[in-house]
Amino acid sequence: MIESQLQALEAVWAPARATGSLGSASVEELCVHAQGYVSASMSLRSGACCVDLGTGVGVPGVFLAMQHPETFWRLVDSSSRRCDLALSAVRAVGLEGRVDVVHGRADALAHDPDWRAANDLVVARLLGPSSDVAECGLPLLAVSGSLVVSVSDGTADSWLGADLSPLAASVVELWTTNSGGYIRAERTGGTVADHFPRRGPARRRDPLF
Repeated sequence: MIESQLQALEAVWAPARATGSLGSASVEELCVHAQGYVSASMSLRSGACCVDLGTGVGVPGVFLAMQHPETFWRLVDSSSRRCDLALSAVRAVGLEGRVDVVHGRADALAHDPDWRAANDLVVARLLGPSSDVAECGLPLLAVSGSLVVSVSDGTADSWLGADLSPLAASVVELWTTNSGGYIRAERTGGTVADHFPRRGPARRRDPLF
């Protein structure tokens, strides 16, 4: 990744920076944090289909697409304004051929046949409670696909104690870098029940964990 690309992203994301929606981390720090989503034990096949849920302005999906040029990405967010900024970022670094920005809800897309059980990797940075991330993210994965989430000590404990068998998955790895912690859940054999993921009110009334 070259300096001019990072500068282009900083310029595109200036409005988000001004409103505080991007946080205080520099583009360089966000780039390094994105690298942590792929652990040393993981391998992404050439042509892998990947999803960034709750991408916001394109973090970490834009960086991951740049770092893994053999992969294809769909960046998902429920805010049209954030999607516009994510699309601007994709264009600023020339990723149009491999990265799509999708305005939509994860719990709806996971019931779409073009999305369900169709992806090798799903990542999430700031999507919401751990149980929501699991329920919305894991049905998107093909068998042996991975859901990778950035975690704090508290959220890591919630994942490690979770029973993910209703989603045909299990936690397989936890690691830390200088930028933070990450956890990986992997889709096992079997299928996810058709009613998962549930809509938000049902998830809030009866969280899986």
